[in-house]
Amino acid sequence: MAEVSGRRALRPFPALDPEPPRRLTWRSLRWPAVACLAAAALAAAFLTWPSSSQSASRPARAAFVDRDGLVVFEQQPSGMLGTAAPDGSHLVTLRHIGALQGADLPVAASDGRYLVNLEGQLVTMGPAGPTSVSDLANSAGQDATNQASGFGWADVSFADGGRYVVATACNLASQVSQSWVADLIPAAGGRGLMLGTATATAGDPQSAAAIVSGPVSSSAPYAYECYGPRTAPDKAIELRGPGRAARTIVTAAELKSVLGWPPATPVLLQADPDPRGSRLALRVAVDPPPGQQAPRQAVVVMNRGGRILAHMPLPAASSISQWSPDGQRIAFCRASPRAPSSVSVWSPGQESRTIVLPGHHDVACNQLLWSPDGSQLIYAAWATERGLTQADNLQHGWTVIDLRSGRVHDVTAPGQPAAWLPGTAKEGR
Repeated sequence: MAEVSGRRALRPFPALDPEPPRRLTWRSLRWPAVACLAAAALAAAFLTWPSSSQSASRPARAAFVDRDGLVVFEQQPSGMLGTAAPDGSHLVTLRHIGALQGADLPVAASDGRYLVNLEGQLVTMGPAGPTSVSDLANSAGQDATNQASGFGWADVSFADGGRYVVATACNLASQVSQSWVADLIPAAGGRGLMLGTATATAGDPQSAAAIVSGPVSSSAPYAYECYGPRTAPDKAIELRGPGRAARTIVTAAELKSVLGWPPATPVLLQADPDPRGSRLALRVAVDPPPGQQAPRQAVVVMNRGGRILAHMPLPAASSISQWSPDGQRIAFCRASPRAPSSVSVWSPGQESRTIVLPGHHDVACNQLLWSPDGSQLIYAAWATERGLTQADNLQHGWTVIDLRSGRVHDVTAPGQPAAWLPGTAKEGR
């Protein structure tokens, strides 16, 4: 048969007489392999480039996932309540229950059944968070609360678990002079009971009573006017309950002696009982001139019998103290535009531990919450003084501090945290 190229004959029946397959060698494969590897490297670079460029802008979301518990938050300025996991996920805004008034954050009862704010609004909690908002101040009667509107309450807390609310209210009913008084109000509703003149109160976790900061003697019952407390020569921490005489736990003179402060130093006292009510953390601060920060302050821990167990000086910028859920530690937050913000944890009788919050130079901290298991803290603050409204000055969201590792995580959320509760109904959300 004829040849086409002079080198190779045509095969008449290629299907019956197939040509043997070509042998694969490195010489024949090297360039296709190089091309495939180059294409794979280019594809990998294309896929990973966007995530690496964004990692710096979202480190908390990439490195921090904590859904252990339920955070109840309040939006500002709307006052709407919501719930979220500690890392900001599973966020729900509860528009159906109404809004809270005022710029303060509500505080939670130790049993998690209620929240209450300085405007006298009581938030009832359900398995998945807040379920209703009611006006506790008005329902308790004017003789006890004297209307929370107007002057508002100076402070508020819970007694006997969550059965009672204790508030320092302005006694507008007095015909002689207005003064701050301690009120004991049933959380379930009903008229409250006035417990007498006070500058600050804290509910007694063990009973329907209040731990009160007030004058030693009742001879000056109007020493503290509603526009602001006036300094008295001496004050005391007392336990007051309905139907029994007030019992003095400790006086300011005794506290100043333990701290080594001059006896004539005017001081302000505020009590904070641990969750079981067996110990008190007393903040003792030199009474400053109006509009100025206390130049000196300390915390003194004592038992209910008045025996002082430990004490520690506090930096001038320290504010807000919170007992851990087990009552073994106290957390403090510190914020100042002149220094990085920080939180400190102190076990009475031991050295304190301080964790600095990188990137925070806040004006003041306004919230400090323990996680239900005591391993973490949530911090929130007034972050600036340049906003057009108070809401503009607030930190958007919160900061989680892991006490085991010392790591700090900023969480973006549309409100500020009011309570950190066990997540008993996370599956239902």
